Amino acid sequence: MKMCRQGDVLIVQRKNEPAEVTTVSHDGDALVLAHGEVTGHKHAFYSAPEARLETSPKGRHLRLVVSRGLSHEEHSPIEIPAGLYDLPRQVEWNDDLEPRVVPD
Repeated sequence: MKMCRQGDVLIVQRKNEPAEVTTVSHDGDALVLAHGEVTGHKHAFYSAPEARLETSPKGRHLRLVVSRGLSHEEHSPIEIPAGLYDLPRQVEWNDDLEPRVVPD
């Protein structure tokens, strides 16, 4: 797998370790990759205590020790193989030619 998408979440495989990472806490039983600002839904891994979401100066990263299914209330689950991934945010340009993060 090089990359995959579930809705507005893009997951891109990376080869090297990101520098200066900070681990993001799980939300109860879920590791949430994106919250739906409009619907309240979320893209998340459930019952995956070993999965890690990390941030660095270069962005957000996902670390999976084992393959896991990524869930969302409005999309079919997708299986993500074990590995290290980047999670780039989808942006759009407004009339002022300024980027903004696309809400889910």
